[in-house]
Amino acid sequence: MGMGTRLGLRRRGAGTIAVLVLAWLAGPAGPGAGDPAGAAEPRYSYGQPVEYSLTFPVGGEEIYFADDEVLGFGACRDGCARRHEGVDILAPKMIPVYAAADATVAWVGSTCCSVGLRHDDGWQTWYIHLNNDTEGTDDGLGWGIAEGIVPGARVTAGQQVGWIGDSGNAEDTTPHLHFELHASGGIKVDPYPALALAHSGITCTRQRPAPLEALLASSPVLSRGSSGEAVLQLQGFLKTRGYRVGALDGIFGSATDGAVRAFQQRAGLQVDGLVGSATRAAVAAAAAEPGFAALVNLDGRLLKPEAKGADVKELKRWLRAAGYDPGPQPYTTRFDEATLAAVQAFQTAQGLIPDGIVGSLTREALRTTLALVGPEVCLPDQ
Repeated sequence: MGMGTRLGLRRRGAGTIAVLVLAWLAGPAGPGAGDPAGAAEPRYSYGQPVEYSLTFPVGGEEIYFADDEVLGFGACRDGCARRHEGVDILAPKMIPVYAAADATVAWVGSTCCSVGLRHDDGWQTWYIHLNNDTEGTDDGLGWGIAEGIVPGARVTAGQQVGWIGDSGNAEDTTPHLHFELHASGGIKVDPYPALALAHSGITCTRQRPAPLEALLASSPVLSRGSSGEAVLQLQGFLKTRGYRVGALDGIFGSATDGAVRAFQQRAGLQVDGLVGSATRAAVAAAAAEPGFAALVNLDGRLLKPEAKGADVKELKRWLRAAGYDPGPQPYTTRFDEATLAAVQAFQTAQGLIPDGIVGSLTREALRTTLALVGPEVCLPDQ
């Protein structure tokens, strides 16, 4: 079993396929839930890891799946223009794919090969990239959905729904199942803990890195041409400060270079576009200022209309950086009508209840949207 800072699950024959970099399909977002306020039932946030009870959806022994930056929930896709919204389970073509729970078939792909199941408890699982090839070929002329799997049909946990393949935008990748888990209400959650538990009885403790951890950690100097999570967090931070960095893509290009130089000039640093110890120290100092430190804290106070403070002013900066207009600059410290409208628009776009109250779920959505916090890691329980 392969374990590092992230937990991977290997079975015989997986070694040759685990190293490939893949491109995957992400399904459309569903309706969601906002910050809980005495809710009778648990509410789940987008990307929340869950230990939901399910039947492991892939048969055979030659499989591999992991909670990492390639196969896991939140992994970068299209240069981090979007995030992976499921877990990919690598396996040879034509390995059976099974229903994870007792369910009703909600939908099937019109041109082959994907299936959505609505569980009896209201949760959903999606099975994407099923086989579309004639066996032994890559001709795209096959049909990877099992007989009888049609909208409205009933299935039981462990019943076959299809076969592993490489359909859709996975045609040039290792065959795999893109597996999504949606909580009741349509929120897409991270199924890795549930899959790990179903596969081998392993549970893990999820740990979210500290804000800007990848950027502020001791690491090589970042400069034009660099890429990765540290650059992505640098871009997100600079964007909250009002600098134009272009797309949040984790690539240190000309726009990011210009933003770094502008930040260095304002901070009284040598203007060289190099993010070394001095520039990192200036970033850390800015992140420690009361407004930023309070807003990035998930346990910070609820922000709502008429609230006042440095965290409200920082909220306006973040909303502007995320593409929502919080009113004219320079920003005040009062939570006014323009701020309320921007918060509600952001919440609606994120699948949260648009109540205009900035609690832990809205803060987490802002932190994620602005790439201020890296993906969670999953450490095996002892």
